[in-house]
Amino acid sequence: MGWVGHGRQGLEDIAAMPVKEVNGTLVRVGDLAEVGFGPEIRQGALTMTRRDADGDPEALGEVVAGIVLKRMGANTKATIDGIEARVARIEQALPEGVRFEPFYNQAGLVEKAVSTVVNALLLAFLFIVLVLALFLMNLRATLLVLLSIPLSIGVALLVMASLGMSANLMSLGGLAVAIGMLVDGSVVMVENIFKHLNRPDPRHPGTGAPPPGASAPEGIALRIKDAAQEVARPVFFAATIILVVFAPLFAFEGVEAKMFEPLAVSIMLAMAAAVVVALVVVPALASLMFRRPPRERENRPVAALERGYRRLLARARGARKAVIGGALGLLALALATLPFVGTEFVPTLQEGTLALRVTLAPSSSLATSQEVGRKLERELMTFPEVTYALSRVGRAEIGGDPEPVSNVEIYIGLKPQDQWTSANSREDLQRQMLARLNRHPGLLFNFSQPIAMRVDELLSGVKAQLAIKLFGPDLAVLREKGEAINRVVGGVDGATDVQLEQIAGEAQLVVEPDRRALSRYGLSVDRVMELVSLGLGGASAGQVINGNERYDIQVRLAEDARANAERIRELRLETPDGAWVRLADVARVEQISGPPQISRDDVQRRVVVQANVSGRDLGSVVSDIRAAIDRDVELPAGYSVDIGGQYENQQRAQQRLLLVVPVAVALIALLLYFAFGSLAQALLILVNVPLALIGGILSLALSGQYLSVPSSVGFITLFGVAVLNGVVLVEAINARLRDGESVEQAVFEGAVSRLRPVLMTALTSMLGLIPMLLATGVGSEVQRPLAAVIVGGLLSATALTLLVLPALYPLFSRHKIRELQR
Repeated sequence: MGWVGHGRQGLEDIAAMPVKEVNGTLVRVGDLAEVGFGPEIRQGALTMTRRDADGDPEALGEVVAGIVLKRMGANTKATIDGIEARVARIEQALPEGVRFEPFYNQAGLVEKAVSTVVNALLLAFLFIVLVLALFLMNLRATLLVLLSIPLSIGVALLVMASLGMSANLMSLGGLAVAIGMLVDGSVVMVENIFKHLNRPDPRHPGTGAPPPGASAPEGIALRIKDAAQEVARPVFFAATIILVVFAPLFAFEGVEAKMFEPLAVSIMLAMAAAVVVALVVVPALASLMFRRPPRERENRPVAALERGYRRLLARARGARKAVIGGALGLLALALATLPFVGTEFVPTLQEGTLALRVTLAPSSSLATSQEVGRKLERELMTFPEVTYALSRVGRAEIGGDPEPVSNVEIYIGLKPQDQWTSANSREDLQRQMLARLNRHPGLLFNFSQPIAMRVDELLSGVKAQLAIKLFGPDLAVLREKGEAINRVVGGVDGATDVQLEQIAGEAQLVVEPDRRALSRYGLSVDRVMELVSLGLGGASAGQVINGNERYDIQVRLAEDARANAERIRELRLETPDGAWVRLADVARVEQISGPPQISRDDVQRRVVVQANVSGRDLGSVVSDIRAAIDRDVELPAGYSVDIGGQYENQQRAQQRLLLVVPVAVALIALLLYFAFGSLAQALLILVNVPLALIGGILSLALSGQYLSVPSSVGFITLFGVAVLNGVVLVEAINARLRDGESVEQAVFEGAVSRLRPVLMTALTSMLGLIPMLLATGVGSEVQRPLAAVIVGGLLSATALTLLVLPALYPLFSRHKIRELQR
């Protein structure tokens, strides 16, 4: 037919087009069909209710909505800012009375998440300042240590920017995790310099602490050099160990890789910069800032700690077996507690917006779904926490969401949680909403959040946390066993929003060709299918041009003919010899109830029971689901059950960690062997790992956190920090043995001499994470398990390291002691 003009003239042109001539009479399109403007087949709609300026619900009715998809690799915040900059231009092109308003904007979520981490960073910096000032009691020394934080973070951010990394929840979270560790090397360096400058040194006569008013003695630079060289090796190897510890994070796959690789990169960049600052910048600046040796002021809190530690260490040396036995007992207690700590993939991020998926009967029409959506919007707006409710029925004409009109997705905007009055948590609010909405019979509800729902869909193909997939060849059996599994899963404590994928109940018009009749008339099956396809679905017969716009010309049967099975049976086909037969003569046409769709995974037919988890950990719920299915559902041969979704990702991440973490520990042992030249002393320092496990596991149990990917990352971080303290302590004891002290004196005095740096590094690392542990803002859910593990682990590792390592040193260092005393 070709292209025709637009507007009323185009309709007249189409109606006047000739079809054929019969006995001199011209038959036109207008004689056979109704020609007019019409919409495409509607596959979806949107309605919205929001609060007006007075806070009262205002139903807007049908609205038009669009979704902006950013390109892969693009920055979310930058993309949104670019869109907002073009809003004025967009509004210029809109018809009069039409407004352009964003209703769901991830920029606010991004800003809140980043703000949570930045606030934690600033508060951690303040805590670190207080700790350093308390222990060093010297303004210049404190400033010298604090310089490592801005310098290291600045270098890390510069490199991240050059690599194209964005400042997001995880990359900034890595800096928040590392902020306490960034000063560790500088603390050890400055503390040793401070100690050397405040005590007489026989190697540099005349360079001791001068009396008040005395001129600065010569040789201070030499003493700073000696002090720096004394701790350079342990500082370097300790930092290298921390860098090695984070290598397993690059072995992650899928979602966990996207989440935690930026964290690992930011930590490693900051730590690499921090070790350069500690080894190069701090000694150089110390020689400028300490023109004369500083006078050591009396530090009563630290002196009291040292006196108490001396007494405690003396008792521990006398009860070595009791100390070691106590540590082993605590380790056994922690390992016994571990099975009772729940497991999950990643804690749920509180996005501040709810997504409610409503499933109607498969045969529901668009009009029915729209009416249901409006009713549910009115119910939801009765909650004072809700700012708007937008119902998306079905799908758009184009796009990536192939949803039927029997599905309604409702976006629910919420006020900030501190303004809520009906509920104290998202889970409580969802329960109240579900109780209110359940008054409408025949509907299935599934609560989630916009980003979480999309991630779940990418993971398992369903918009829920768990996807229990039943595979098998027969749809009837899949339906029967799927319903049985649905009942079983619904009875598991902690499983919510349980629903079976719809595999039956959709009204379908089935046209089944009669091959014998077709053969008798000389017709093919393709002719029958083409007739039905063109009559019901329609076909494009050209285009209408209106400026830059293009509209298809659709030809199909009138609506009353399409909706009537009897009229469809009367459709005519022309046989090769020119005879006409009815469709009913060559095919069976009937309306039946059939499956909305047939889904497959790995070529196998499958049906899915989806569920969310609330009030319990993911791992326990999945274990109960497996046990219940094995106990109560008998599957015939050829049928199997697989559980996907977040659980599948959790298992993959744990299996990868079980493989790469031992490799990382082996690499740490190798570095320790190179550092100390003794395998026994390397193993002695690695004793800190189980000591750190004690506090990490118990902190998870006591805080109610679950063992997840973030907490696993916390354990990885903890191993590196715990080993660092062991390196510093063992090196101090070795140095005293090298200077000719007895074993007992070297162990005792070496441990006491390292009390202040060990406590400072442990406290800065712990207090640097306290703000993250106590944070309640957006994004804190992901960081909290990580912080809990590190804080608890450092608490146990520091306390036990100061007692257990001195007790074990003679046992693990016999050959090293003989070597050092030669």
